[in-house]
Amino acid sequence: MEEVELRLVNSTPFCQLSAEFPQITMFRWCSSVIDYVEVYGDNHIVKRATERLKEITESIDSQIVTSDRMENHVSAGISCRCNTVNSSIRLAESMNLLWEAPAVYANGEEKLRLISFSGVDLDAFFQEVSRSGKATIERKKRIDPDSLRDVYSISLKDLFGELSGKQALYLREAVSMGMFSSPRRTMVEELARIHGLSKSTMQEHLNKARNKLIQAVEPYLTLYLHSNQ
Repeated sequence: MEEVELRLVNSTPFCQLSAEFPQITMFRWCSSVIDYVEVYGDNHIVKRATERLKEITESIDSQIVTSDRMENHVSAGISCRCNTVNSSIRLAESMNLLWEAPAVYANGEEKLRLISFSGVDLDAFFQEVSRSGKATIERKKRIDPDSLRDVYSISLKDLFGELSGKQALYLREAVSMGMFSSPRRTMVEELARIHGLSKSTMQEHLNKARNKLIQAVEPYLTLYLHSNQ
């Protein structure tokens, strides 16, 4: 089982809207009955993009059933008319792939995370989306089937799963000893001395742990920042 992150450029409605308004960022959830979309950006651009969204939904015989507008932010519920032609999500589902919400649209690209149970299904999906646009695999990793329950929420494995045991231990001790406090209560040399390591080796462990943690938090940080504008 693999988790795959892709960047897609295609003519599906939401990707098309993103291409027309590259200044906005959209987050999309879909239940196969309702598409829920959040649009973020400068107020006047969001307003224009929302008007265009209404036109696009009507062009596929759909409609906005509810919307809520705030400064620099619009959320909308759209009656779902997705199919394998106008939605990468529906295409993925038709090929036995699970998708992880939300799908993200920015700068004319669709960022989609999938769970693949079979390399054959993933290859078929990649070939299909490549025929109708541009597809790039940004990241791929094997996951334990028992971890699938964690996919749809922020889990400890999401945040810390890439850290080695030593990296997690040293980072925890660095935090508890006040290495990241202001003012700093301890220095990297002290943590290195406790574990019998050189300063440079301990610093390397901490740098790797910090970088992995920041990368894991990035998708949630992006969503948080947009939702609080």
